Amino acid sequence: MPIFLTLSALKKMAEKLLAAAVLASVLEAFPIGQPVHAQSDSLTVTLEVYGTPTRGALHRQAESAAVDEITKTFTENSQLNSVQINVLGQSNGRVVPIFSLSVSREQWLSNRQLALQTAQYYYSSYSLLGLDSTDEGLTSPTVAQASPSPVVSRDPSVQVNEAFRQGRLSPQEYDQLIDALD
Repeated sequence: MPIFLTLSALKKMAEKLLAAAVLASVLEAFPIGQPVHAQSDSLTVTLEVYGTPTRGALHRQAESAAVDEITKTFTENSQLNSVQINVLGQSNGRVVPIFSLSVSREQWLSNRQLALQTAQYYYSSYSLLGLDSTDEGLTSPTVAQASPSPVVSRDPSVQVNEAFRQGRLSPQEYDQLIDALD
């Protein structure tokens, strides 16, 4: 049996449906009583590397930039619970990772130095940036010699870099070895 609605009843029903739709869209746009979700942020900082700093100096510079950026990020966003930061070094057109770190606000506020100890360092970055091959990052004076004495290092990334510079490795072999070292 068909149901017939009067014009006024149909109008009231349409008003109720419209009011329900408006209420639903307001509740969707402005959630009430829902839990706050943890927020995290991913940051990338790129350092220009000038000259030939020591490996230690490069790491200290990267750590300092990371500390500044993490502190600034946590200060500017009180809803942020954690940060993932990647510090890159750039020299002569080469950009390589120096280290990365994931840290929670709680870890950062309680002990920054301990949080920094959990960073993942990429030790081959020094060689990949084309910096000096000695462990200390010092350049030796150029002296004419009948037979050059080789610089011996125990750091595998330094040995791979030296082999590449001397032409004993192809670019493909170099890339494979450096990837294996990271």
